[in-house]
Amino acid sequence: MNNPQDDQNPQESGGNPPIVNLPPTVTALIIFLVLLHLSANLILSEESFYRFLLTFGFAPLRLQFAPEMPGGVGALFWTPFTHGFLHADWMHLIFNVLWLAVFGTPIARRYGPFGFAVVFGLGLVGGVIGYLLVHYNSVAILIGASGAVSALMGGALRFMYQPLIKEVDEETGEVRILGRRLATPSELLKDQRAVGFTAVWMGVNVLFGVFPQLMGMEGANVAWEAHISGFVAGFFAVAWLERRLF
Repeated sequence: MNNPQDDQNPQESGGNPPIVNLPPTVTALIIFLVLLHLSANLILSEESFYRFLLTFGFAPLRLQFAPEMPGGVGALFWTPFTHGFLHADWMHLIFNVLWLAVFGTPIARRYGPFGFAVVFGLGLVGGVIGYLLVHYNSVAILIGASGAVSALMGGALRFMYQPLIKEVDEETGEVRILGRRLATPSELLKDQRAVGFTAVWMGVNVLFGVFPQLMGMEGANVAWEAHISGFVAGFFAVAWLERRLF
């Protein structure tokens, strides 16, 4: 059965509410992302910052073993993960942090730090795979947590629209909230809210991917492929976590 804490409000347990009502895992990741970006901007020159992104961002050109790419062969193994902790500018970072807080919170509360890390990590790798399928010969660098955030979104979609499961104590009559059941793909297809949310989200991603100028990103591209493939990775990852943890 799902963790009873999934849908409880911390304020209901008594005491003063916390200043930041986010799971520690999500809070720590947000702080790390902000400090990393701040440090890179304060310490590195423009040229060094670009090389920093080139070393730890994912570039499809690496698969051709291009000698001009820093990091060598080893970067093929770390950049599918490290790219998710880098951001081009503050707007890019803030956008991802906000969505990380929204969709990372239910995943972290339901599956704990381990489950959160699994979904986040699979979202990064899934995003890389989706990006590669479209940009195999591209010289562009993939950076940003968007693929992982999309995975958290895809995972949360599996239960966020499901009704609460409640249990009544036969002796006291107290109603306890047990959580939300994980929906199957076929069940979600029958849920207009889930279908509508997914359709709008994917449509917006494709729109901004084709016309990045709509977001004021004339000199950059929106990696919509990474977003969609990350979403799919998270959507199916939570089913494995559900069997493992519950």
